[in-house]
Amino acid sequence: MIFEQVTLPQTEMRYMYSSIIGEEIKIFVSLPDDYKSTDTTYPVLYLTDANLMFAATEQIIRMMTIGRELPQIILVGLGYRTNNLSTIFKLRSGDFTPTPIPDPQKLGWSTGGAPRFLRFMTEELFPCIKKNYRVSGDAAYAGYSYGGLFGLYVLFHQPEMFKRHIIGSPSIWFDSLVTFKYEAEYAAKDSDLLARVFMSMGALEPRAYTESEATTNVKQLEDLLQSRHYPSLYIKTEVFEGETHLSGFAPAISRGLWEIYKK
Repeated sequence: MIFEQVTLPQTEMRYMYSSIIGEEIKIFVSLPDDYKSTDTTYPVLYLTDANLMFAATEQIIRMMTIGRELPQIILVGLGYRTNNLSTIFKLRSGDFTPTPIPDPQKLGWSTGGAPRFLRFMTEELFPCIKKNYRVSGDAAYAGYSYGGLFGLYVLFHQPEMFKRHIIGSPSIWFDSLVTFKYEAEYAAKDSDLLARVFMSMGALEPRAYTESEATTNVKQLEDLLQSRHYPSLYIKTEVFEGETHLSGFAPAISRGLWEIYKK
């Protein structure tokens, strides 16, 4: 019996050192099946936590594309060189959280790097992807947990970055619900929000660090955004019955993809 390493078709990987973050980012890329035989430009979906979530997301996209439930898209995953889970969790805590606060996990993790990670994406990552791949101006974002928190940070600070957003199980509890502060600041100065947003939460998620109910946070944020009556905002929220914080990832991606790309 011959054993071969499993690879995903039409995927590649490269490393990019960020002078802004001061660390190396591992970039996973999945290309449409017809990419090399055309000169077409494609929408691009940026996914955080790619060490854990790229393969599953890539396969969901491939299945939905077969059924023409999605357009052909390029998936760009952002991860880290290490495969050590403890190190990954520590790095993502520093990169995806918006404010520096005492470590809520009590594991020595830093927080507050979201502004820096946002700069990395706009100033270093986007030019690199545009230079090396045929991407259109239709950019989307998908993030889960702290990645979802980062997605909301981007939505309220630089909404023009992405037309479409999958915000899975966002850690809205972080820093005494600071996300609601960002929403209020955005609403005070802008009368529209051009975005398609899907948010989700598992119904079986535990209380989020005793701050508040996780599902309540998401529904409150949706209600608040609906109350703004932004002409260009589409928002849909789903609470998945029978799903936990971890098991809710797959339905968040599949339902999210459907909601943000449907006609």
